[in-house]
Amino acid sequence: MNLQNYYDTVMELTHGIVVTLDLDGGIIHGNFELEHLSGYHLQELAGRDWFEVFIPRDERSMARRALLESVHEKGVTAFAGRIRAKDGDTVYVNWNLKPLTDSNGEIVSLLCVGQDVTDLVLREKGLLRERFTLLERNKELNCLYSLSQLMGEIHRTMDDLLSQVVDLLPAAFQNPEMTYARLRVGHKIYETPGFEESDFMLKSDLVVNDEKRGSLSVAVRNDAARPGFMEDEKDLFTTVVRQVVILVSKRETRLAKQELERQLRQSDRLAKIGQFSAGVAHEINEPLANILGFAELALQTPDLPEQVSTDLNNIVESSLHAREIIRKLMFFGRQLPPQPAFIDLNDTVEQALRITESGARRSDIEIVREYDRSLPKILADPQHMKQVVVNLVVNAIQAMAGGGIVTIRTIGHESDAYLVVEDTGPGMAPDVLKMIFTPFFTTKDVDKGSGLGLSVIHGIVKAHGGFIQVESSPDGGTRVEVAFPCHLRDPEDEP
Repeated sequence: MNLQNYYDTVMELTHGIVVTLDLDGGIIHGNFELEHLSGYHLQELAGRDWFEVFIPRDERSMARRALLESVHEKGVTAFAGRIRAKDGDTVYVNWNLKPLTDSNGEIVSLLCVGQDVTDLVLREKGLLRERFTLLERNKELNCLYSLSQLMGEIHRTMDDLLSQVVDLLPAAFQNPEMTYARLRVGHKIYETPGFEESDFMLKSDLVVNDEKRGSLSVAVRNDAARPGFMEDEKDLFTTVVRQVVILVSKRETRLAKQELERQLRQSDRLAKIGQFSAGVAHEINEPLANILGFAELALQTPDLPEQVSTDLNNIVESSLHAREIIRKLMFFGRQLPPQPAFIDLNDTVEQALRITESGARRSDIEIVREYDRSLPKILADPQHMKQVVVNLVVNAIQAMAGGGIVTIRTIGHESDAYLVVEDTGPGMAPDVLKMIFTPFFTTKDVDKGSGLGLSVIHGIVKAHGGFIQVESSPDGGTRVEVAFPCHLRDPEDEP
């Protein structure tokens, strides 16, 4: 038998790649399958270095080391690898290697038999990609499902809902442990721990009713295994932005409706109390005037005993106090209609402050004035305006038993004139703040107030077409802002 012919026949009939290498990696011989898969002719390959021809540059050292190690192994060594064809394509091969020896048992070459598994590997990679895509899609759908559930939880606070939205987002992306989210709505910011901006970010404004209200951002760390975002993730981000806008819009609409209903109930309650108060004031006013008048007449009697004079003075003083309460009741019940005139709000405020200055000094309280000298005149009842200023300043003084600062500020803005009174007192708790305009509600001692001051102010402001709002928090002081329309100008000011 001709051994060379036998060897060549075996090489040709083998369905896989067969190649013989010397111990330095030089190509000694190969079969037709090697030519077919690589695109090289055997004449081109003879004597050339296998690693230089077929192995990518960055993998050559590792591949050469693996070959040398297999030379010293007994039996057949199996491993998976890949080669680069002449046209640049990658061919995946499962190899079996066996050292060949001479008659003296010395290893002289290495027989390599490989099976082309490119189609199998590519199908496997395709399946892995599909699996990865399905897993990512599942995460996105879970995020959207959880978000839809949040939309229905109307009893949770807005802060709680928005914090939950931020917590849901990282898990929906391909690098959850390196993905961070930040949501800004108004002045509030909700973010996952460790958030910082990176080169890979998605960011969008939150526009509610054509008004920019905040933004949503998702950032992936620069050192993530797979930085950047897939198209599905970008679509998810866009959907989440829309859902957050809907969530904020619905919640604000619901809160606005609740506030409107509360104001309607309050207005109805105040109207009924006002009618009742006005009736009571009328009934009490006449006998009270008689008591006060007779007491003052009795005081004019000569040679009154000291005790009688003291008692009569107490009657007069108490009657005057009761008359002031009745006057407030009539203010509250709108039984004393305003007598409007064009007034300088700054001058009116200054006149009112002269009434309160002595009390402020006794309580070690500094009154700071900040007037807007460009403020136009407003159409208002000067006595009612003084009543507003005096009540607000007295409330501030009484709130600061240990001294402090009261700032009175006037501001002109567009068609409104603003009166702002701020103090550095202890402030009010939320449950007290929501009750301050309720008639007869007071936190003061019995001899300090009737609980009608702010109710009267509220009635005066409403009668002048303005509004009043109060901001306060425990240990944060109180700020009262009153606005009056000033679109009506004094005819004397017209050119």
